[in-house]
Amino acid sequence: MIVRVLPQLESRDEWITFCRREVPYCLVDTPACLVDFQSHFLQLTLFNQAEPVRYTLGSRRSIDPAWQLVKRCNWSLKRLVAGLDTLDFGGNVRDNELLGVHSDLSARRSQPRDPHLHAPTSSERLAPLQGLPAQWNCLSLKRLLANHQYRDWRSEQDEVVLGPAAVLLDLLDHGGDWQARPYGPRLQLSCRGQVLVSLIADLNPVSTATTPGLTSLPAPVR
Repeated sequence: MIVRVLPQLESRDEWITFCRREVPYCLVDTPACLVDFQSHFLQLTLFNQAEPVRYTLGSRRSIDPAWQLVKRCNWSLKRLVAGLDTLDFGGNVRDNELLGVHSDLSARRSQPRDPHLHAPTSSERLAPLQGLPAQWNCLSLKRLLANHQYRDWRSEQDEVVLGPAAVLLDLLDHGGDWQARPYGPRLQLSCRGQVLVSLIADLNPVSTATTPGLTSLPAPVR
């Protein structure tokens, strides 16, 4: 899965921009956190301890309680996380002043069981290519695809139709199976020796949906 990495969520504009994404799900560098807005609930997974800790905050009826909590913390994820660290989940957690912002706000702390959770520091940043490499490798190919620096994508096998996203995801799991080599003006992408797709590398049209250096693939990739 390709996950966006944000440097922070510390202002109203940053939160609104995040929530307007098609999928409001991202990693944040500071504090090290996975932020996931699920329907009416804000789910925060923190990586600043030996084991990740997950907080689920919100209401079954409305998104408003979660928003009011973020607003109460002055739109600062750092401040919200600091407040959560002070909560005593062994008692009546709703008595805490932090959660008194809305009568319908609930809070739950749990240990996530997802084996593929990785902190932002263990994710690989894929910055746009600044020039065509003398020799293509897995990393340069991922950077090219992640930043949409290509045109004229073409499937070379009638029975195998792959899009750019599918190739990028397979590079994550099976990078050693892929090779790229120039063929005239085109770049051929082969998997296990079979040419599957080709494209023309074009370093100019970096996607406006991707901020340079912020596209991320979950580890282990390095």
